[in-house]
Amino acid sequence: MTEDAKRTTEVEEEVINEVSAEEPSLEVEEKELFDQMMEAGVFYGRSKSKTNPLTKEFIVTTRSGFEVIDLQKAIEYLKRASEVLKNVFAGKGTVLFVGTSPAAKNVIKEIAERLESPYVTERWLGGTLTNFKTITDRINYFKKLKEDKAKGKLEKYTKKEQLDMAKELNKLEKFFGGIEFLDKLPSMIFIADLSENEYAAREAKQKSIPIMGFLNTDTNPNLVDHPIPGNDRNATSIGLLMKYLVEAAEEGKKQAFLTKVEPKEADSKKETKPESKESKD
Repeated sequence: MTEDAKRTTEVEEEVINEVSAEEPSLEVEEKELFDQMMEAGVFYGRSKSKTNPLTKEFIVTTRSGFEVIDLQKAIEYLKRASEVLKNVFAGKGTVLFVGTSPAAKNVIKEIAERLESPYVTERWLGGTLTNFKTITDRINYFKKLKEDKAKGKLEKYTKKEQLDMAKELNKLEKFFGGIEFLDKLPSMIFIADLSENEYAAREAKQKSIPIMGFLNTDTNPNLVDHPIPGNDRNATSIGLLMKYLVEAAEEGKKQAFLTKVEPKEADSKKETKPESKESKD
């Protein structure tokens, strides 16, 4: 075992002992989630020198120079956030997923595409929410250029012009591909790496859009309406938390679908109702 691995194991044991000594017992389902969080490193906060004092309520202790996130509270806030997210999808709302850090971007893209939701995994473009009309114009230009290419309309240009347009299309795809079908402001914005995307959170605040996101110990909790304490610097940690959230979101989508279908089913049953004997007479 390497020194780093040995240190990690020792710290994990200390954290387990710390939490077990100070917190009430967990339910079976929560204990299982707690163990998964331990394994994924969700408890790892930032170094003590970078700690935002406002996150103190989410910190259980300090070990080896870094803050340890209280996993009991992480579970509590994760469950709350999941319910909120489920309700947004059940109400047919749109959630814009944001994650631009190396640890977050791949997970966020995969989850957003699975939920058929818009996402940003490259640099946040200023004005995405506060100057939405301009962004929409750029998206429409991107869609038109992509459509023209698919229909062969760009072939009339010189090779150099086609090459320039191909480069431009790639650049537009990079920044607008995830929000191509975002035709109105989202109902909620989810930010996986708040410390990397404070500007996105501030734009959402300006537009009164609810914000949900992972809150590490160096982040200002006032930036987010629905915080989820946890390690946002590790892909495994983010993946575990997102797995829990996406299940809630899919349950919400299912509810929205059933709400849409049920009236039709009722009408169908009504139409096939047999005629009464009196009506035949």
